[in-house]
Amino acid sequence: MLYPSNILIIRLSSIGDIILTTPLVRAVRMKYPKARISFLVKKENVDLLKCNPYINQLIIFDKAEGFRGFLKLRKKIRKEHFDWVIDLHNNLRVNLLKASLWFPQVSTYSKQSIRRHLLVIFGTNFFREAKPVYLKYFEAVQKHEIEYDGKGTDVMTSDAESGNIREMLISDGWYSGQPVVVICPAASYTNKRWLPQGFADLADSLIVEMDARIIFLGGPKDLDYCEDILLMMKHQTYNYAGLLSLSESASMLGLANLVVSNDSGMMHLAQSQKRPVVAIFGPTTRELGFFPLPELSEVIEKDVYCRPCTTKGLNRCPRENFDCMNRIETRQVLKACRKMIIRPFRH
Repeated sequence: MLYPSNILIIRLSSIGDIILTTPLVRAVRMKYPKARISFLVKKENVDLLKCNPYINQLIIFDKAEGFRGFLKLRKKIRKEHFDWVIDLHNNLRVNLLKASLWFPQVSTYSKQSIRRHLLVIFGTNFFREAKPVYLKYFEAVQKHEIEYDGKGTDVMTSDAESGNIREMLISDGWYSGQPVVVICPAASYTNKRWLPQGFADLADSLIVEMDARIIFLGGPKDLDYCEDILLMMKHQTYNYAGLLSLSESASMLGLANLVVSNDSGMMHLAQSQKRPVVAIFGPTTRELGFFPLPELSEVIEKDVYCRPCTTKGLNRCPRENFDCMNRIETRQVLKACRKMIIRPFRH
């Protein structure tokens, strides 16, 4: 086995998947402190890694450039002369890239797709344990004896950015000692979203019970969805969905005393900021690997017989009853929020 000095780690998307690679990135740096580490990532996800101190270089892939962009990427990687590629994506595009070049060492993450689909389609569980994805990534590098350090995920932000977010909250009326609760009600697939009325009732309850400053957060596509929830509420709150970059969103989450989220990238982003999370899970289960880290988290779920019905999510309920989410009550989520919320920051 060669001692690597020029390492390429590949994970193109999505937000949660990239965040879950950060323990491995950190561990590779600790194992090979003098190595040059590059990370191949999609353009839209650069914010997640731009301040990571364990990475020397980000190689950016712009999907909008199509095949020409792929050829440009291939040329760039060939010039870098990497001696070890750690493929944590393992999809068609990345496999074509690897097949068209030669590297002294290649380590590839196994998605265990067959086991996942057997679980979803036939309800047959062949997983020996419900190992989370961030630990499964380490299986790709086990020959190098690289181990998880127990320190969770990390997305670093700049002090200036965090200061700007704090000032934004103050300008919107946040006062010293008021708890900040960030609610992330969206998800990439609609059947991974808890009920809008549930989020509205929860937010109202937190305002009345804790005098909480409620912040709704998400991407540009989530703006209208969050606005619809605000219209269901009795009390005033604030919608930052679509207004912040990924790194600014991380800074906002870093100021929260509590984050409430579905199974989404925002949940993982909150955990990367070491914030307490109440996570609401519907169609997906622990065996699929995307539950939050056990530190500072509480999962709300209902054990209905048809779970899991998907590996990643759907835009419909296959049984048309949506029991996995409909049966989750506001009082259950509120109870978890009472348990998980931490002492407010002072500014």
